[in-house]
Amino acid sequence: MHDDLQAAIEDLVAEFGRQVHQVRETHAQLREVTATVSDGNVTVTAGPQGRIDEITFHPRVYSRLSPSELAQAVLDQVTKANAQVAEESRGLMAPLVPEGMAAEQLFGGEFDLDGLLPETPFRTPREAR
Repeated sequence: MHDDLQAAIEDLVAEFGRQVHQVRETHAQLREVTATVSDGNVTVTAGPQGRIDEITFHPRVYSRLSPSELAQAVLDQVTKANAQVAEESRGLMAPLVPEGMAAEQLFGGEFDLDGLLPETPFRTPREAR
C-alpha cells in the first residue's frame, strides 16, 4: 500500500510540474499577443491586455476626414485591435480554463473564484483530529 501511495504522490507532483510549465508557456505567449488593424486611414497596433502600441495615419487622412470622423476612426480601429488581442488571448488560455467554465467567464468579468474552490480548505491529518 505504501508503494501505491508513493506512486500516487509522485504522479501528482509530476502533473503539477506539467501544469506549471504549461502556465508559464502560456503566460509568455500572452505577453507576445499583438493585432494590427487598418481601415486605410488609421492603422492601430494593440499589444497584450489591450495596450495600444502604435497608431499611424494615412498621409492624406486630414484632408479625407473631419476631426470628429478621424476621432471615430481611431476609436473603431482601437476597438477592433483590442477585440483581436482578446480573442487570441482567449484561445491561448482555453486549455488552462477549468473544466465546466467557459473562457468568456474569465475574460468577461463573470469569473467566480468561489465556484472553483472547495467550501472548506484541505486539512492536514493533524488538523482533522
